[in-house]
Amino acid sequence: MAIVSYPLADCPGCRGSMSFGNVDVYGSFILRGCGRCRYNERVPLPDIQKRKLYLDQSFLSLVFKAEDNRYLAIAEKIKSICAKQALVVPYSNVHEDETHQWKHYEALLDFIKATARGHELRPTYEVVQAQFDTALELWLTEQNPDFSVEQNDAFDKGIDEWEGYYRIDVGGYYGDIEKIRAAKITSITGLVDTFDAWRDSVHSIEEHINLELASGADGYINAYKAYLAKVDAGDYDVLFDRPINSKYVERMVRYGALGGSLEERVQSTLRFLYSPYFAAMPAQSISARIYAELREQVRRGAYANKAKAIARLSGFFFDVDHISIYGPYFDGIVVDRSMHELLRSNSVDLTRRWGTKVFSASNLDEFEVWLREIEQAIPLEHREALPSAYPRLLV
Repeated sequence: MAIVSYPLADCPGCRGSMSFGNVDVYGSFILRGCGRCRYNERVPLPDIQKRKLYLDQSFLSLVFKAEDNRYLAIAEKIKSICAKQALVVPYSNVHEDETHQWKHYEALLDFIKATARGHELRPTYEVVQAQFDTALELWLTEQNPDFSVEQNDAFDKGIDEWEGYYRIDVGGYYGDIEKIRAAKITSITGLVDTFDAWRDSVHSIEEHINLELASGADGYINAYKAYLAKVDAGDYDVLFDRPINSKYVERMVRYGALGGSLEERVQSTLRFLYSPYFAAMPAQSISARIYAELREQVRRGAYANKAKAIARLSGFFFDVDHISIYGPYFDGIVVDRSMHELLRSNSVDLTRRWGTKVFSASNLDEFEVWLREIEQAIPLEHREALPSAYPRLLV
């Protein structure tokens, strides 16, 4: 006997009245069964490929607050297209980290997960590690450093499959929220404090990009050095709680293909971190360009009012994380106005380099058109299978 989610008819096996129907959807087929006997059938479903959309905290928060009817209408359209299996809006650990800065974060996080329909991105550290592995392999084989990202590095295998009726939500641990919130404020204030020095910069934007990339490489190396120093000093707790950046470097230093001796592997790691291959990694390339473009905006007179700059850039570090790491894996991404301005600049240009459409309050009309095009492009075979898979769905 099965637990029938949607009774559809009398059972062909035992003739039980309205005991036969959809049990669940499993990726590529509908399982139908009887609530009274063991009779069951599998109904195949056509292959599908969903468009991927990343909604940042600013959009989700506005929808959650329900203060803007246009955002609410767009959110309903997104949910409708997701229900039709043509679009997916997964959430990430960046969503969770940022949401937990809210006083009423539980309700907002529930809303985000419901919008995502159970789809979750791989954690940022796994995606960055995959980018490191790809870049390092290209460097070792002397191939073109401008590599394309692999979808499986960011999404689970079920992302382009038909969704089941149920999802399991597993909670996580998010540390001291007040401490993280205070650190966020301190970081943004520190960033804005550097703006006076940025206004006097004489470097070109390309020079700033290179400086950011070099600074990024320095950061990885210094994290690894700090880790080794603590171990050398007998602080073995660091083995269980250390910066993730030190782990990336340690993985390379242990990689036999970089050399026979430890010294050879260390020198190879250093050469790689200052090479065009490291610079081509999305997590490094996009981040460096965003910061360089922000410097350029400040140099041209933007963000002159410190208090307004802090408020406007409050989510900047989270935004840079999710865009630089996840952006290239998505067909579309929704950000706030400030970030949109940075991403559409010639120095960043996420759309030209990676094909990712960028939307914000600045171009909601374009976003609505993009969503409409996705819905209209659903293949006939896909559309005809929807009522069978989801009997209550209004197609």
